[in-house]
Amino acid sequence: MLVRPHEYMAQAFNMQYAIGAFNTSNLELTQAIIGAATAAASPVIVQTSEGAIAYASLPVITAIIKTLANATTAPVIMHLDHGKDVKLVKQCIDAGYTSVMIDASTKPLPENIRITQEVVAYAHDRGVWVEAELGAILGTEGALKLGGAKTPDDMFTHPRDVAQFVAATKVDALAVSVGTIHGAFTGQEYIRFELLAEIERVVPQLPLVVHGASGIADDHLQQVATSNVCKINVDTELRIAFDAAVKAYYQQSHDKIDTREILGPARDAVQAVVVAKMGLFGSTGRAKVQ
Repeated sequence: MLVRPHEYMAQAFNMQYAIGAFNTSNLELTQAIIGAATAAASPVIVQTSEGAIAYASLPVITAIIKTLANATTAPVIMHLDHGKDVKLVKQCIDAGYTSVMIDASTKPLPENIRITQEVVAYAHDRGVWVEAELGAILGTEGALKLGGAKTPDDMFTHPRDVAQFVAATKVDALAVSVGTIHGAFTGQEYIRFELLAEIERVVPQLPLVVHGASGIADDHLQQVATSNVCKINVDTELRIAFDAAVKAYYQQSHDKIDTREILGPARDAVQAVVVAKMGLFGSTGRAKVQ
């Protein structure tokens, strides 16, 4: 069922687990993510990037997610990931997204606050949850912000900015940069728990979000899920699983090409990754709000 995140995020915060947020851009990925939620009896966040919306179109990807969400008893939150275009963010809200991220983190702090305030006002009038971001995550996003330079200390979320930002914007959740990396794994990924603890002290009641969780060690994921981090994003590991399954198909000879035989195993491989992540995050069996 398609749900608003408010109760589920509150439960995750109070019971110290995290809800996995997994990116989709097509039917098979969405089937895998929601299939995993059904199998694990877990709430799940199905999220689309601006690129995924451009690829599939907003009406099509929204219809796929809604159709599959409403066919399961698992709670499904439909979320816009890294929304940078305010117009598109509002279009997603109007299309039925129950959660959106406004990412103005590349802007100076006052402008980030102003843009986020605009989105929060529009979303909250319609009962939609809003995530924003301070700092940036290494990888594509970080390279853009720093003009190609990769200096992690310059990109981490600064606790001194957090209180001002949250008080001014009234966001529901904050994405923080604490050491994770978008995209392919580098071996440098680990969570700076001391920085996370500083942020928690500044906003002790605010749900936090970790992006770029692919490649993070399992013990770090388990630990961060018991903090105030209530949402953990995973994308790259899904792509890797999908790609490996497709390559395995082509390593064998086939009398005929059937796209279902190519995409079906890829879908199943992604579902297995999502189920495993739900176990690490502690959301398995949490489908009902208590």
